Amino acid sequence: MINDRYLRPKKAQWLKRMYNTPFPVREELEVWRGEQATILPLREIPGEGVLFGRGGVVDREGQYVPLSGIETRIMGGYPVEKPAFRDEKVVYCGYLVNHWGHFLVEAVTRLWYALETEEPVDKYVFFLEEGVQREIKGNYKAFFQLLKIWDKLEIIHEPTTYREVIVPEIAFQCMKWYSPKFLRIFDAIAENVVPDPSWEQPEKIFFTRSHFAKGNHFDFGMECLDNHFQRNGFRVVAPETLSLGQMIAYIRGAKEVATISGSGHHNMLFARNGQNLTILERFVINDDHQVGINQMRQLNVTYVDANYHLYTVDTVGPLMVGYNHWLEQYTRDRGMLPPEPYYASDKFRVRCFRQYMDSYRDNYRFRWHMEHWYPEIADSLYEAYQDNYPYFKDYLDGNRPIFPEHYFQLHYFKQFVKRLIGRA
Repeated sequence: MINDRYLRPKKAQWLKRMYNTPFPVREELEVWRGEQATILPLREIPGEGVLFGRGGVVDREGQYVPLSGIETRIMGGYPVEKPAFRDEKVVYCGYLVNHWGHFLVEAVTRLWYALETEEPVDKYVFFLEEGVQREIKGNYKAFFQLLKIWDKLEIIHEPTTYREVIVPEIAFQCMKWYSPKFLRIFDAIAENVVPDPSWEQPEKIFFTRSHFAKGNHFDFGMECLDNHFQRNGFRVVAPETLSLGQMIAYIRGAKEVATISGSGHHNMLFARNGQNLTILERFVINDDHQVGINQMRQLNVTYVDANYHLYTVDTVGPLMVGYNHWLEQYTRDRGMLPPEPYYASDKFRVRCFRQYMDSYRDNYRFRWHMEHWYPEIADSLYEAYQDNYPYFKDYLDGNRPIFPEHYFQLHYFKQFVKRLIGRA
């Protein structure tokens, strides 16, 4: 069940379309096997329109195995002269992307095979970028440990031929289909978590992004949301500061979870089916991967447009959030307390606005940024600008200075004089 009453109307319409898109369940998945097959690490090829690049598996004749790719993400092979050779039988797992959200929804989707096979295999093989080495640690390592395949994990960064390669099909294709086998990966990990007696179990948790945002010069206003949920009895937690086991225990034990949109809400893959989730939206777009997660887990989701979206930016930002009229309405309807007066004030909002504008100027200068998918949602982009323009009208219209150096510009001096005359 979804509640979209706290989204801008056109954005809510887009969300409804996404939820109404057929999302069939596939019980059976394919498996490809080949002797003397080669696993190719990631090679970026500019201009091909593929997010990550080329990589995957080629058979002994050098033909690409389509099952080893992911549409629009990793597709296609490339010529190799002298690959390394291992006399091993391995399971191909794909690209080990160094981003937690992508890791959850794309990198581990073949690991259902580890839960079902009884035949002995030597390794579970992931690849990195060509020539790149990386230590696998933290919650990435904990993920494989809890799945009980860490001791058989291999990470390659050069083309490698194996005696036999097994390629399981991915168990989740964004906005296309999913298999219950995908959720079993996360359920198996959750079942292997051994709770620590020192872990408290809050009934309500809010996964913040403020810890991650500190100093990144892209996210502004997060302290307001932290304060708001803390005042209403939520345990405010930065997921990246928790062990994987503790984060899973928090999610599964909570009666209600709230989170900022981003990698944080993808962690609901570890949730119990039917849990309650509130998503504070940072973006003007809806996250298609999260729509699938919400459907797979049958979550009861409330969306809140807690963002001040003004300009077209990439998915990094800058982005600004706070106590706007959508979050205010959500707060009233639920009988919650608003944030402390400072965080709901114009003073705090303008401070965040100036930081946002400084970041925008630093990253884009005078360019207008355009993602390839923006034309399709142009109505939502304009809707967001219109919605947030009244908060910053005087600054956007040039009646008030944004940056300190503006005080020395003739235009703003004229506007200041006009305001003085108007008060006289």
